[in-house]
Amino acid sequence: MKATTVFTWGYYGWGNATSWLVKAINAVENSRGFKPPIFVDIRIRRTGRAEGFKASNFEKLLGPSRYRWMKTLGNRFIENRTGLNIQIADPAAANELLDLALESAKHKRRILFFCSCQWPRHNGETACHRSTVAELVLKAAKNRGTAIEIVEWPGGKAKHLRMEVPRKIFAAIRRGRKTVPLGKQPDLARFAGLPWCSTVTLKSKRETLHRVVGPAIRQRDQWVLPVLVQFFDNSAILATHQKEAERLRRSLGLNAISSSTTT
Repeated sequence: MKATTVFTWGYYGWGNATSWLVKAINAVENSRGFKPPIFVDIRIRRTGRAEGFKASNFEKLLGPSRYRWMKTLGNRFIENRTGLNIQIADPAAANELLDLALESAKHKRRILFFCSCQWPRHNGETACHRSTVAELVLKAAKNRGTAIEIVEWPGGKAKHLRMEVPRKIFAAIRRGRKTVPLGKQPDLARFAGLPWCSTVTLKSKRETLHRVVGPAIRQRDQWVLPVLVQFFDNSAILATHQKEAERLRRSLGLNAISSSTTT
């Protein structure tokens, strides 16, 4: 039985670029043979500083067919500020999320359930309630004997890219710049769908350096790859970066988990 893929996601850094975000995610899913995904908001309150996700702003952008607000899977701690740091309002609602994922899959459409936190885990420990929700959905799937896979968007195994960059940009990245510019019209299906903790080898003339990067994000008027790891020693070999990338994926909870395995 082929597993249904369900994505988790955190909108950290996207608050002022939601239209670009939707464009990128649509392009990635289309390249994979799927229709534009459904976003499931699992915040208990739709507040915060990210303008694009305040109140009903994101819902209005997407329309009712592509947005669901499931506050039943929100974190009660945000409201009461007492007790455990993660308290899912109604754990049984994980079955509703699973139902939506399975029904959507019949129509070649997948779901991303999301909140605001940047990472699902930190040092391997739960850092965001979406990680707990993922475990509840997996448990519901196991109880039904249903095969699902849950992974942080955009999913996939880490890749290795090679890119030629202008000398000025190369020098800036070598000095510590935290992004790799992609220009105004990159191949979004390729770069926005780049798996977390992929590695890129940057070239300028006869020089090369390596970086660990994430999927493309929108900054100001261009797309960039965010640099996740930078060693002080720019001569560190590719294998060193790839080893650190693997460690980081485990630490942040970016690897896929499945209902057919133990989480």
